[in-house]
Amino acid sequence: MAGKWTRVSYAAVVLAAAAWTLLAPHAAHARGPLTDGSDSMFNEAAKQSGTRYVAEFTGVENKSVLERLESASQLVSLEDRPPPTLVGLERRIRSDLERLKKVLRSEGYYDAHITYRMEADKTPVRVFVDIAAGTQYVLEQYAISYSGPGSDALDLPREPDSVGVRLGEPARAEAVVGARQRLTETLADMGHPLAKVVDQSAVVDHAKHSMSVAIEVAPGRTAHFGPVTVAGAASVEVEYIESFIPWKQGDVFDRRKLNSARQQLLETGLFAVVAFERPNTLGADGELPFTVRVEERKHRSIGLGGRWSTDEGLSVEAEWEHRNIFGQGELLSLSGEVGEIKKELAAAFKKSHFLRRDQDLLANCALANEDTDAFSGPLIRYFVGLQRKVTKNWKLIAGIPIEFSNLTDLQGEREFSLFGLEFRGERDTSNDRLDANSGSRLNLSLKPFYGTGENRVNFLTSQLGVTGYHAVDDREQFTLAGRARFGSIVGESTETLPANKRFYAGGGSSIRGYKFQSVGPLGPANTPLGGRSLFEVSAELRAKVTDTIGGVVFIDGGNVYDDELPDFSTNLQWAIGFGARYFTTFGPVRLDFGFPLNRRDGIDDFMVFYISIGQAF
Repeated sequence: MAGKWTRVSYAAVVLAAAAWTLLAPHAAHARGPLTDGSDSMFNEAAKQSGTRYVAEFTGVENKSVLERLESASQLVSLEDRPPPTLVGLERRIRSDLERLKKVLRSEGYYDAHITYRMEADKTPVRVFVDIAAGTQYVLEQYAISYSGPGSDALDLPREPDSVGVRLGEPARAEAVVGARQRLTETLADMGHPLAKVVDQSAVVDHAKHSMSVAIEVAPGRTAHFGPVTVAGAASVEVEYIESFIPWKQGDVFDRRKLNSARQQLLETGLFAVVAFERPNTLGADGELPFTVRVEERKHRSIGLGGRWSTDEGLSVEAEWEHRNIFGQGELLSLSGEVGEIKKELAAAFKKSHFLRRDQDLLANCALANEDTDAFSGPLIRYFVGLQRKVTKNWKLIAGIPIEFSNLTDLQGEREFSLFGLEFRGERDTSNDRLDANSGSRLNLSLKPFYGTGENRVNFLTSQLGVTGYHAVDDREQFTLAGRARFGSIVGESTETLPANKRFYAGGGSSIRGYKFQSVGPLGPANTPLGGRSLFEVSAELRAKVTDTIGGVVFIDGGNVYDDELPDFSTNLQWAIGFGARYFTTFGPVRLDFGFPLNRRDGIDDFMVFYISIGQAF
């Protein structure tokens, strides 16, 4: 009624937000062809399986609102279980009406009108739910007040925008409920974890098509972090767990520090459960003691993997890993690979919190023998360095790589002892390591080397790699993925460089459709020579057909150059292809078929296919 004010309790707003879960049937503003109880009418429209019908909502243009209405409607959800008679169908329709009005109120439509129609002479019966949503009400006022201990603090949030409320936005129940939660979370960030909402009310003005909300909060006294105890630790040392606590006893409570500590403990991979427990009252000294309750995961694992392609042949890999070998999250992994072109034994070690909380000690070594078209022979690699996480998404790595090799290429058999430095920056905002559909990755590395042996060499290798992922639809069934890679070596000619330090392209993780290392300068008998610069680019459209089956189409391109920088006047080698994906708990199994577009006579095959675990990039 125009000019009438209606006071709506907070409980009513919450119920409106969860309208699709309420099951109490009511009839409101309904009209339709009432049945007269005639058996002939029922028998004419009904079958042994019930009165089949098709429901349709009309008058709602907002897609998201329509989806919520359909989700809340039993008329829609039970369409495949028709009632036995038209009377039962009409009862089902009427039971939906108040439920649908509550959904509309939760979206800010407080003067909505709903009617229904049935075309009982049709088979199946046509049911139309006609909705006149009316004007969507807006938030005119959001008032925050405080009472009790701590209410006189000057830094308490008091303006609507401090809790994410914008006056004039639609008066949706989700916005009101969300603002209440953000208010208590903000107070917890400011030292008031025991803050409670004393009262909240919403007043709807039908004349202005608006809502005014008032909330009263008791913030309580300012809380301080108290002593911390650890419970549930078995093989992980308590001292190591305590090293993740970012506060000191007596610091003002901050919920964000609590969440950060919990997340970092979970990211170690040592725990299945991490919970911070506290009492619901402050001590006399204003402190909140905490118990860190953990449940450890298994710390040892064995992994098996493999890949096969027409150019590289079969390769099998195995890995053993211990993520807590000395009791403080130290990781030791031993791995081996046996393939047609590579055989390798490797060990890697990581010590977390080395000298400071955000820094890790890294060390690894490998003994390998490679037999490719470009070179063959044994080599030993060592690396020791530090890894530091500088932001949520960025980490920096610096270390010393050492390598001893005895490789044979077109230059003959040559021995090298390489000593270098490595500087690497990595940024990762992707949402999944093996199958991302959002975010990006960036890798930048600089590696100066000094080498002795039959030839003294001094060179600098730099590389830049970028990948990006974007889901193109709301259901995330289709993902567009892209990749670019650039590399350059300065200081030596291609011939004087160790063969395994040159750039090569072609293969399942490079330019699909071309044989391994075959893109770039070639020597006698089409032997890959490698080069001093590299450019690659790829694009994929990934489709998820079911929870376990997917497909992909792709285009790859690139080349390797003898010069220090890519010569883009030279044509890139391009390939297109398609593939299938089988999604498992440990990542997708991929099968790709690549077809070179500018195929070189006597060098490139019509098609190359690859089988491995994980996406191509």
